[in-house]
Amino acid sequence: MDDAILARSLEELDGDRWGEPEDNATGLVRECHRLRTVPVGTLTDDDLRLLLRQTIGVNWLVPLALNRLAAEPLAGESYPGDLLIAVLGVGTSYWDDHPAETLSLWHVKEALEQLRTDADQLLKSDNWPKFG
Repeated sequence: MDDAILARSLEELDGDRWGEPEDNATGLVRECHRLRTVPVGTLTDDDLRLLLRQTIGVNWLVPLALNRLAAEPLAGESYPGDLLIAVLGVGTSYWDDHPAETLSLWHVKEALEQLRTDADQLLKSDNWPKFG
């Protein structure tokens, strides 16, 4: 992803300023408002997960999330794979309109399949000590 994009906030990228949340806003709403004002390159995996689950900044954040998932398919701060689950939840219309990102997601799937194969081989290994 372009460094110029990573240095900008969602508000700057989409040109939509939300302003301050209502006084009685929930913590989730307050956090979403705050996260829209920080540079997208500084968002944590958990920040990305939260925003994507709320369908905020999807067009900007899915490519960023896919870059992170390419390096670590099970990325997540709450539990392994939570970022991927958020990406998968953006809906089929997103994938229909973004073939390059769909291909990137396919590569993440292939990486996970390889991890499963490697883990299965390791678990079947005779090198394990006898337990119990």
